[in-house]
Amino acid sequence: MTIILPNEGAADKDVAQSAHERWQQIATEAGVSLKRFDANAPLHERIAWALRAGLLIATIYARFSSKSQHSTGDQVRECIEYAARNGMYVPPEFISADEAVKGKRVRRDGLDRMKQILKHRHATVLLVFKASRLFREPYRGFQLLQEQVVEEGLRAVSVSQQIDTDNEKSWKLQMQVHGMVDDMLLDTIADHVRSGLRGLHLAGYTTGAIGVGYRRRELPDAPLTNRGLPRTVPEVDPDAADMIREHAKLLLGGVPLRECWRRWVQAKGPYDPRSTIGRMSYAAYRRLWSNIRLTGRWEFGRMRNKFSTKSDYTKQVEQPESEICSVQLEELRILDDETFAAIQDLLEGNKLGPRGPREGKPVELCDLTTLFFFCAHCSDQKNPVRFYQTGAGGRKVMHCKNNDHCPCLTKVSRVEAVRAVCVALQECLQNDTELIEQVIARAQQIDCRGDDELHTEISSLEKKVRTLTNRIDDLNELLGEGSDDDRREMRAKVRSALTERSRLQDDLRLAKRALDGTTGSLTAADVRSILQQFSDLLEDGASGKLGDDGVYKALRVFKILTGGKIWVHVEQRPGRKGKNVRGVFHLDVLRAIQEFADVPTDADGSLPMGEITVWLRNPPRLDLLAERVHQLIDIEGQSMRDAAKTLQSEGHSVNSGNVWYSYQRWYELQGQPVPKRPYNNGRPRRSA
Repeated sequence: MTIILPNEGAADKDVAQSAHERWQQIATEAGVSLKRFDANAPLHERIAWALRAGLLIATIYARFSSKSQHSTGDQVRECIEYAARNGMYVPPEFISADEAVKGKRVRRDGLDRMKQILKHRHATVLLVFKASRLFREPYRGFQLLQEQVVEEGLRAVSVSQQIDTDNEKSWKLQMQVHGMVDDMLLDTIADHVRSGLRGLHLAGYTTGAIGVGYRRRELPDAPLTNRGLPRTVPEVDPDAADMIREHAKLLLGGVPLRECWRRWVQAKGPYDPRSTIGRMSYAAYRRLWSNIRLTGRWEFGRMRNKFSTKSDYTKQVEQPESEICSVQLEELRILDDETFAAIQDLLEGNKLGPRGPREGKPVELCDLTTLFFFCAHCSDQKNPVRFYQTGAGGRKVMHCKNNDHCPCLTKVSRVEAVRAVCVALQECLQNDTELIEQVIARAQQIDCRGDDELHTEISSLEKKVRTLTNRIDDLNELLGEGSDDDRREMRAKVRSALTERSRLQDDLRLAKRALDGTTGSLTAADVRSILQQFSDLLEDGASGKLGDDGVYKALRVFKILTGGKIWVHVEQRPGRKGKNVRGVFHLDVLRAIQEFADVPTDADGSLPMGEITVWLRNPPRLDLLAERVHQLIDIEGQSMRDAAKTLQSEGHSVNSGNVWYSYQRWYELQGQPVPKRPYNNGRPRRSA
């Protein structure tokens, strides 16, 4: 029995190992015989031992909310001691935790991991320190225990509250009473904290973030904070204040808000240190001008966080004037009242007004594939920069995430881009006979190998998987050490190792299936049928003829065939207003057939066809003919004049001069030097 659980949401390795050792110690004191127990044995062997010993298999979930808390280890210890004294075994792999995560959130890595353990019945008992660790709202915790534990024939125990779902008559009442008490306690604590912060605000101390334009000044004689840090007061940052006044003049002078933001970023203007992008965002720049603190009026309590259970996120709700505490500090003024009021009028005039309710519309392929397009100029190997949807009034376009800071910024029609890629894929699938033969040969190759060869391959793959697993464990131990760059590099190595291990596990599964005789061979008719299905899905998806189910099937085909990455190259031609836009990707047919037909492949698992280039926007006519001109001249050996006559016979109005230009353009697009060709390909004139 193999148990595979996600690493996300697992408890810290040291905490889990310490808990395992603690369980052995307490279990021995409780009279459990550990004579044949091997703490280092594989998970399935330890579970089998526990079941033979008459122990229940339990899983533990722990959580704390704030970064300043570190109570996961304490919660796990209390639960592990309860398990050891009550005939339960908790494997360290079955301990899940969410650290610095609010209990109001529905989607949590540790919580999802714990649910998966219970869903697959790897464990039959859930242990938590308090029921509030599951959810902050009592009714959500009650719902989880009722639907996913009790109704599934499982058991849950809140260790510190002595709530046990095996006691059918009392556990529901206990849950509700403890939930109400916890909820009221939190509200009381929140009121006390808010009152204390209000007093600090009235005393002139800083409370929370202070915003761009200001900085903190320490007061050595003031009492320390609860965390033992020096108390501070806000003061004006002279450099930031001068920049704000300068930009206020630009705005009132008619410079657009977005252009002012672009200049702010170019000048490396200050930004909130909590920013995740390392610069001032456009939304933050716009909010800067609505901050009443710029006039010296400092308010406390204007906005209050309110968690939306239905939407599963926290939003800020404006409070009535009676709840707001404000003080006027002229020494903190940056803008005069007239300038600030004029900027508010300007911002108000830029608003588009309230939006009406959105009408339901069918899902289209072009709306789902934007995340597969990446900016070739702004991306690198470690940080690909993808395209984002934009456009209003029915304009379905997309552009680089870096927006105005992308030197190749252009808006690309999502409909035209997806249609162009689908057409290119259809041509490759329908017209390449050699590709079909390669797919068939590669898919059948694994069935021709003998059992001895398969046994050798399986042994090799299992060894590689174990080696990668050990490497991933070692890398995880080093994740928290070193500088920020070191940690980023370590996380990248972990992701790479996880991806490689997943690929090896797929190959191992297919090799074992081949050894068991459960694989099958593809015929030419099967491959042609699958490729025709792909072609039909892409054609209907590009034209918007598919329903919801069909669109997602077409999306899956689109993603696999393109590798999920289409690099967008933008070219600004000298002397021209428009830009040429091309997409470059690698076609992988065999992996698509493998996933849709569930057939084996060899260790390669792919048949890349090299780079495929497609125009994502209609290019100039002579650029569009460049590929055909290259074929006529470099492959078929025609001269410029002969190529012009061939193109004329195909319905193109061109002459030899146009052909010469298209020939030059083909090599420019490929980034290669143009070869020197003799006049008329070295042949004498007919008149000579």
